Amino acid sequence: MSTLRCGTASREITPPYPATLHGYANRDRKSDGVAEPISLGCLVLDDGEHRLLIVSCDMIGIESHVCEELYALLETEIGVGYPNVLLSCSHTHFAPALHAGSYYAPQTGIVEPDPRFVDDFKVKLVEAARDSLRNLQPGRLETARLRVPQVLFNRRTVRADGSVATNFRYPLDAENYTISPTDDELTVLRIVDDCGVKAVLANFGCHPVTGGQEAEAAHYRISADYPFYLRQTIAARWNCPVFFTLGAAGDAVPIDRYTDCRQRIGQTLGHTATLGDRLFREDPTPTVSADCRELDVHTIIDADSKTIEAEYEQARHRSLSLIDAAPESPESREALDIFHLQQAILHRARLYPDNQYSVKVQFLRIGGIVLTCLPFEVLSEISLRMKERFPHSALVSCAGGYQGYLPLEYEYARGGYEASERSTHFAKGTADRLLDLILDWLEKNGSER
Repeated sequence: MSTLRCGTASREITPPYPATLHGYANRDRKSDGVAEPISLGCLVLDDGEHRLLIVSCDMIGIESHVCEELYALLETEIGVGYPNVLLSCSHTHFAPALHAGSYYAPQTGIVEPDPRFVDDFKVKLVEAARDSLRNLQPGRLETARLRVPQVLFNRRTVRADGSVATNFRYPLDAENYTISPTDDELTVLRIVDDCGVKAVLANFGCHPVTGGQEAEAAHYRISADYPFYLRQTIAARWNCPVFFTLGAAGDAVPIDRYTDCRQRIGQTLGHTATLGDRLFREDPTPTVSADCRELDVHTIIDADSKTIEAEYEQARHRSLSLIDAAPESPESREALDIFHLQQAILHRARLYPDNQYSVKVQFLRIGGIVLTCLPFEVLSEISLRMKERFPHSALVSCAGGYQGYLPLEYEYARGGYEASERSTHFAKGTADRLLDLILDWLEKNGSER
């Protein structure tokens, strides 16, 4: 029987200076405080033949070109590279990022990442990865799958005519809608020995957008959101490091957002895990492995990288001049709409200069569980359909990239925020092709023991 070893380390990455936060394009200034600190964590799993490094970060996401830089850095510094490295983000909307961000106000426009934050992150990532490799200890793998339906809902609520109305908060007139399903399963893996729990990896699909005690003030305060309290609650009970990966949360949001909701949601998830202590089952095959498949796709908006920079600047300057002269005029609003469109096109042109992209789908097997890792904000249905066929799989969003939403093709006709040209990066049908690829891999490679 294989002997599994695990090693852990973490670093706080909260910047000690005002920072541009990602997640809401209507922000017009930098952060002015810290509600909950943000961190990165490294979990190494080694079965003697294969080694996985799982990195969990309190950030909105890491775009794929930055992930490639980080993979190369880790392979050089610690000898572990892709696909054996998972770069996973919690998708908190209250943290800085390693890539540029776009903001609605033309006075702000596109903001490049702060080099201080980028450099500090890279240093701490390598430090934590090295430390996690140094403290490898043997343990047994245990898993539990627990339902937590009461903390979230699907914001793609369906009208009587079949169209989608995006309700960012649970609708007061919910009787007028069909509430779409979510993947409300909390997947928990833990490493244990005779002295107790050594490490926990939790996966759950709910947008970290809870806001905080005071909505306006919290908008500009750094926070790890509800995963902070999930980790804190489990760590307090089991006295071990806790790591979080995001499930299919593209359309799944908190059922309530403000006051102390982030604490209560995180604590509910944490208590669900610890109160389910007797539901954990030891995995009889504690081996690990990694694999990857790629799919070539085309962007949903074609952009000419030779002209788009100039067109963006022209739209920005026109919008600025009209805002100064007549901010509420129809001409000003039209110019602002054009600026937002040109900004989105420029972002795509920088990410995909040839209007092409190769999507990497990462598969990590940890005992009998397969983590299917995608560089998108994945909608609930994809995870539900995957688990219906392969119950021992789990989906990880915002992993190895941060490349927009991933709606199935039929969703575009229904409308809604997540199924539009501004929220998705790739041609209609991309999600369907990726789901087929995932199901095919799981069919051939197995996800159950």
